[in-house]
Amino acid sequence: MKIQRAPMDTAERPNRPARAAALAASAVFAAAAALGALRSGPAALKPVRVLILSGQNNHDWKTTTPKIQSILERSGRFVVDITARPDLFTAAGLSPYDVVLSDWNTFGREPSASAWPEEARRALLDFVRQGKGHVTVHAGSSSFPEWADYRRMTLAAWKDGQSGHGPRHSFPVRIERPDHPITAGLPPFRTADELWNRPGLAEGVEVLASSFSAADQGGTGQWEPTALAGRFGQGRSFTLLLGHDAAAMDSPGFQALLRRGVEWAGTGQAALEEPRGKESWRWEIAAGASVALIGPEGVLWRFRYDPSLDVPFIHPLNTTDGRTLSWDRPPDHLWHHGLWFSWKFIDRVNYWEMDAGTGRPAGRTTWTNVRIETRNDRSARIRMDVAYRPAGEDTPVLAEKRTIEISAPDAAGVYAVDWSGEFTAARPLVLDRTPLPGEPGGQTYGGYAGLSLRLAGNLTERRPMTSGGPIVQMLDDRYRGRHVGLDYSGLLEGRIEGVAILDHARNPRTPTPWYVIRSAEMSFFTPAFLCYEPMTLGPGRPLTLRYRVLVHPGHWDEARLRAEYARFSEHPSETR
Repeated sequence: MKIQRAPMDTAERPNRPARAAALAASAVFAAAAALGALRSGPAALKPVRVLILSGQNNHDWKTTTPKIQSILERSGRFVVDITARPDLFTAAGLSPYDVVLSDWNTFGREPSASAWPEEARRALLDFVRQGKGHVTVHAGSSSFPEWADYRRMTLAAWKDGQSGHGPRHSFPVRIERPDHPITAGLPPFRTADELWNRPGLAEGVEVLASSFSAADQGGTGQWEPTALAGRFGQGRSFTLLLGHDAAAMDSPGFQALLRRGVEWAGTGQAALEEPRGKESWRWEIAAGASVALIGPEGVLWRFRYDPSLDVPFIHPLNTTDGRTLSWDRPPDHLWHHGLWFSWKFIDRVNYWEMDAGTGRPAGRTTWTNVRIETRNDRSARIRMDVAYRPAGEDTPVLAEKRTIEISAPDAAGVYAVDWSGEFTAARPLVLDRTPLPGEPGGQTYGGYAGLSLRLAGNLTERRPMTSGGPIVQMLDDRYRGRHVGLDYSGLLEGRIEGVAILDHARNPRTPTPWYVIRSAEMSFFTPAFLCYEPMTLGPGRPLTLRYRVLVHPGHWDEARLRAEYARFSEHPSETR
C-alpha cells in the first residue's frame, strides 16, 4: 500500500511544494501500472485512475484501505494510488485522476476543516465540479459538518443526534433503482455489516439500494439508504454506506456496488460485468494471517492465525446464504472467538481468560509451521504446530499437532469442520477446569474447556438437542450431560440454522460431557471432556482429541445426530 506520509514535525505545515509535487508524481506510477492492470481487464477501455484518501478514520483504515484497493485492482479496470495528505491537494496534483475515493474522516477528532488550506479545498471541489468523480465508503464522508459544499458533494454522512446503528449482523439489501448504470442487472443480496439508520442526506440524492433495518437489531424497522448517487456540478458522486471493516467488504454485493460505483463516478458508465454463480467462489489468503472461502453470499468461513492473536480460530462461521452463526469477541467475554480451542488450566495457569493486568491470558498459546492446502473442490486442510507455556517462560509445557479439515458445502448447504489435536506433555502436568458446583471452590459456571463455539447474539428460539433426545432441564441456564453429539439451532435472520458437534469413538472419556449455555446473554457449547474431573498427562502419553463440527440448515434431531456420529467415527477424516 502506497501511502504518502509527512514527518510528525511537519504535519501541521500543509501545502509544501515538495509534497504537492510528490502527489502529482504518483500519477507517473498510475500510468506505468495501467498497462499491466489492463492485461486482465476490459481491453477496449482505458483504466479508471483512482486516488484513495486514507490515513485517518475512526474505523480501521489500515485494513479497509488496502482491501478497497485490492477489490478495485483485481478487476483490471482500475489503477489505484493512495494518499494520507489531503491538505496537499492541488489542481495539478489531482488532474491525472478520474476519481477521489474517501476512506478518511475527521469524526470525533481534529483537524477541523481549517486544517485543509483554501487551495486544497478548492482543488477537490473543482475536481468534481468540472466533471470528475467522488466516492465515499461507510464513514468516509463523516467530516466537516460546517463545510456545506463538502456535505453536498459527499451525499450522506453520520448526523449527531439523528443517526445510529445496532450491532453488526446479517441483513438484506435490495435494489431500488434497477435502471441506474450502477445497479442495472445487480441482484438483491445479504451482507453482514454495520447498518446505519437515518443518515444525514444531501438534497436531491438518488437512493440506489436500501438495507432492511430490523427493530430487534436496534434498527428502525424500515428500509434505510445504503447506496446513493448524485451530481455535483458536472461531476458525479457515489456513496456506499456499507463496509464497516475489511471482513464486511468480503461481501460480493458490497464489491459489486463498489466497483460499479467507482467506475460510474469516474466515467459516467458501469461497463464491468460482475461474476455470477459458481465463478464467484474463490479462496482469499492473507499470508501469515488468514484463509477464507468466499462464496456468492460472501465469506463462508475464515480461519485466522495472525501471530498477534491469543488463539487461532474460525470466524465467521457462516451459512451458505450469508448468515453468521459465530461471534468473535462478544462484549461480555472478549476471549470468546467464534469456533476455537483453548485449555482452561494447565498446572493451574489460566489459558482461557484475559489477565486484567496484561490484557492477555497468563498461559500463552503460540503456533508455528502453519501449512494450508486449499483445493479446487472448495475443501481445505490446515495443519499447524501449537505450543502452550506460561507467560514469561520460553519452554512449552505442552505441544500440539493440530489438523483442521474443512469440507465443501453440499447441495443442502451442509459442511463439516473436522478438528483434531494430538497433545504431548513435556513433563507431568494437570489439565483442569473451574470446579463444578458441589466441589471445593465450585462455581455455577464450572466445567468448560476445549473446543468451543460462541454462537451469534441474534440467534433466537434456540434449541439444544442431544444424540439422546431433547434437553429437558437446564439448571442455571446450563446443561452438563454425556452424549456422542449435540446440536444447537435456532432462528437466525428469519430461518432456522444450526451447528452440531460430534464426539469421536476413540476420544478419552467418551461419550463426552457437554457444557451448554442457553441464557439471555449467551448461546455457547463445548464438548468438555474435563467437565467432571481433571486429567493428569505425562510425557510419552499423547492425548488425541477429534471432533466434527457440522454447519447446517434447520433443526437436527437425535436420529440425525446418531447417524452423523456413526459416519464420523467410521471415517474421521472423511470429506463430505
